[in-house]
Amino acid sequence: MRPAEVFVRALSLEEGARLKQISKKAKYQSKRQRAMIVLASSTGMSAPQIAALVRTDESHVRKVIHAFNDQGFESLDPDYRGGRPKKTTPEQRDQIVAVARARPDTQGVALTRWSLTKLAEHLAGLGIELCEEALRQTLRTAGLSHQRTRSWKWSPDPDFAEKARRVLGLYRAKPKAGVVVCFDEMGPISLIPHHGSGWAAAKRPERLRATYSKNNGVRYLFGAYDVHADRLHGRLRAHKNAGEVLAFYQQIRMRYRPRLRLYLVADNLSTHKTPAIREWAEDTNTELVFTPTYASFLNRIECHFWGIGEFVINNADHPNWNILAKAMADHIRYRNGPHRDQRLIAAERKLLIAA
Repeated sequence: MRPAEVFVRALSLEEGARLKQISKKAKYQSKRQRAMIVLASSTGMSAPQIAALVRTDESHVRKVIHAFNDQGFESLDPDYRGGRPKKTTPEQRDQIVAVARARPDTQGVALTRWSLTKLAEHLAGLGIELCEEALRQTLRTAGLSHQRTRSWKWSPDPDFAEKARRVLGLYRAKPKAGVVVCFDEMGPISLIPHHGSGWAAAKRPERLRATYSKNNGVRYLFGAYDVHADRLHGRLRAHKNAGEVLAFYQQIRMRYRPRLRLYLVADNLSTHKTPAIREWAEDTNTELVFTPTYASFLNRIECHFWGIGEFVINNADHPNWNILAKAMADHIRYRNGPHRDQRLIAAERKLLIAA
């Protein structure tokens, strides 16, 4: 009698059905072959018979059967190995990554960034010789890529944490007998063609005029977003000065009952907090809540301006300001409607940095 160790263990009905499915539908040929080897062994076929059936050698058949008996279905997944041995040791690869991540001018090379050629030459001087493609693959394996330099700015506001906590707290919980409204301006907006995207016949894109004049000046969209009611309001204005801001603040205040305290979130632009505006706020049950310096991203209305820029301004050529104002009003009405586009809602939520 043949030794039992060259046969697969007893399979359940579920295991047999799963192996049959894998032998037909698995992505990799090696996995389909291994499943067939196990199925064949479960029928009592010997290793030489299975090897002839699946076109492989007997040692591979025995290896697959032993692995399945020990590890189960995990043993069927291919484990690709082999290939040419690496020319570098793990220590050398760590050194390559360290050199690539450091600026050349800190290592005695009069450059501000590495190219593959210069990096390979420098590494050759350190005793590590690699061609450019091998060097590229080594860096890619380590998770490095050639990228543009980015800038960062830290807020000098000494009360940053306190102001941010205040703004985010108003977002999280609606104040009792109060409303939270975010205010900001979008612009300047020019009355010129703006490129965008849309459906068109293949290789026949929609055309916008390329010649235009800038004699129409610019406009600014004054926007107000009621955080907890999720409603957006806006007006197009020709100027962005303190008088226009105060007039828009007064319009916002008129939307709510006087007994309701208005928490008005805005950035630190000087036209948002003039003495006249502060005096008006004290007289109208309004609290001015300013975001920290250089942290206007905490103002939630910023993400809602994205929809106006994407769906009203981009891919459009409005002939005059009245038509543009109507288009903005129509979009805001649609955005506040009961049947809003769920994809637009998802896009706005994705941009809610101060969630």
